[in-house]
Amino acid sequence: MVFRIGVNLGDVIEEEGRIYGDGVNIAARLEGLAEAGGICISGTLFDQVKNRLSVGYEFLESRL
Repeated sequence: MVFRIGVNLGDVIEEEGRIYGDGVNIAARLEGLAEAGGICISGTLFDQVKNRLSVGYEFLESRL
């Protein structure tokens, strides 16, 4: 099984075991952009981690 992940910084509301909010909706859209086995992060998250993590990033704006 291969997963893809979308990650965003934003509001998340938990109510009765369900989560929703703008942060969740955007993360779900980013998940669809990620390659199988990959992670797609929002620009907001990138701004927070770009100098803190020593990993490679590929800019995907043209795919949006």
